[in-house]
Amino acid sequence: MSQGGGAAPAHKVVKPQDQGWAWMVLFAAVLLQGLTLGFPSCIGVFFKDLQHEFQASNSETSWFPSIMVAVLHGGG
Repeated sequence: MSQGGGAAPAHKVVKPQDQGWAWMVLFAAVLLQGLTLGFPSCIGVFFKDLQHEFQASNSETSWFPSIMVAVLHGGG
């Protein structure tokens, strides 16, 4: 029971609604993940100096990057 009359509407070609923005969102997400997950690795160069300064071992200084990576992965 249509209200418009007897003829069925013709099929229209639907244009995608994102207009290319999905690729920009994907690129921004990859860039953000690369920057945030690469940060703990970059500060690792300072651990040798910190170990020497505080007379600490590898196991005593390794908790910091472990917790940082866990928070980055688990915290969203």
